[in-house]
Amino acid sequence: MYRDGQCTCTCTGKVTRYNQSGQLTQTIQNDNNGLGLYMEPNYITENNNGNIVVADCVGLFGAVVVTERGGKHRFSYTGHPPGSGLRSRGICTDAMSHILVCDSMNNTVQMLDQDGRFLSNFLTKSQEIVKPWSLSYDVNTHRLWVGSRDSNKVCVYRYITKQDAPRDEHTPCPDGDAMFSSTSAVEWR
Repeated sequence: MYRDGQCTCTCTGKVTRYNQSGQLTQTIQNDNNGLGLYMEPNYITENNNGNIVVADCVGLFGAVVVTERGGKHRFSYTGHPPGSGLRSRGICTDAMSHILVCDSMNNTVQMLDQDGRFLSNFLTKSQEIVKPWSLSYDVNTHRLWVGSRDSNKVCVYRYITKQDAPRDEHTPCPDGDAMFSSTSAVEWR
């Protein structure tokens, strides 16, 4: 359940975990007080520390909801500065346990630490990509793949240096610089 001072949303969603045989092993639905954690969980990842990290968004309301592996609610992040709003879309974590989330409201990728503290807006409108929508982090090359909803473009960034990443043997590119990008072969009209 989310409250923004004007409206309370009571949509409910849940996260389920299955074993390799396809049997349900865990359902995460409520916080520590029995209230619903999720409205519409759309994107999910697991952090290095075992936390389950979910991008939850319906309409104008969104959050990053983080629980411990066992399902205990750790925190919910609703944007920076607080009250500014967040339309959480693609989400991933990196080798440093940072949480990266696409914010389609502010056209940025926000970076949080593993405890939900805002660190920075990783991408902004001026950095080659508009409407970041999907994310993937490559643990071998420390590259962040960012997909755009509106421009049919994928950009690839490397922002973790060799000194920062455990056992990284690759030469880093300057922080935040696009290494390469691609546009779709098919023009969508």
